[in-house]
Amino acid sequence: MCLRNNTELEKLSHLRVEEHYQQMVKYLANHDAPLDYLISGELAQIQTFGIPSISKLLQRTKQYQQDGLKRLDDTRAILTECMTDSVQSSRGQHMVKHLNWIHSHYEISNDDYLYTLALFIVEPARWMEAFGYRPLTDREKYAGYLAFKSLGQAMKIKDIPESRDEFVSWYESYRLQHLTYHPDNKIVTDGLINGMKEMFPFFIKPLVRPVILTLINDPELLLATGQVAPSKFVQKIIKGFMRVRKLTQQVINPWQKQSFETSYLGQHYKSYPTGYQNSVLGPKRMVKNSTGGCPFHASNL
Repeated sequence: MCLRNNTELEKLSHLRVEEHYQQMVKYLANHDAPLDYLISGELAQIQTFGIPSISKLLQRTKQYQQDGLKRLDDTRAILTECMTDSVQSSRGQHMVKHLNWIHSHYEISNDDYLYTLALFIVEPARWMEAFGYRPLTDREKYAGYLAFKSLGQAMKIKDIPESRDEFVSWYESYRLQHLTYHPDNKIVTDGLINGMKEMFPFFIKPLVRPVILTLINDPELLLATGQVAPSKFVQKIIKGFMRVRKLTQQVINPWQKQSFETSYLGQHYKSYPTGYQNSVLGPKRMVKNSTGGCPFHASNL
């Protein structure tokens, strides 16, 4: 267990963000606050379920209802492949091609793509503000915006706002107009929560739902997804634990020297106990024995 040392953060604070944003985000996600980035990424998925046009498509595909755990693992693995070495790297480019191939099978509006992209920019900052050991700095927020903007451009998403502030304003406006309850929202959210339960041993599973619904920390989203918040007493216990975690993290950082990506937790995917192959990431029926344009099957990678 290592005491927290912010020397590397201090070095990064002197770098030009436009040139080193990938390095900054990678350090935050691998060393400074990896579990925070992992959890906020999972919760960002739930945020999309409050938009009926998104949840209706997900409900039709039954991915979360039938393969919630795989869908969670696949999303995490795809983002890891895309972002770890940047979308400009060979590793990132191959996975973006695979992701674009998957999405080409569905009718998804550009606005829904934008909203989903915005969440991966907004949610880490919101999470760190509420539950992290410290808020993100403006430079770190900007680095996150640039990293996901580059992903959005690689995915050929149009009309990405030219600044983080503009993107946040667009996101807030879109959410205000489209965040509303629909039965599909609840079905898909329940599927994701059940998928998360499968990540844990049986004695922890009953805790998963109240913990997730507390950590969502968003009453409007709970209403839109048809979820009922835990009792105030339960929420106090969970938030109390998170406050203890925050205080502990201010002093201790287990990832100070070890990279989260190469650790057991970073490498462990319940759906892929021996490790994943890029070609199996995505809906089962789509990737199974498919060669029709899939870059990994076609190139045998």
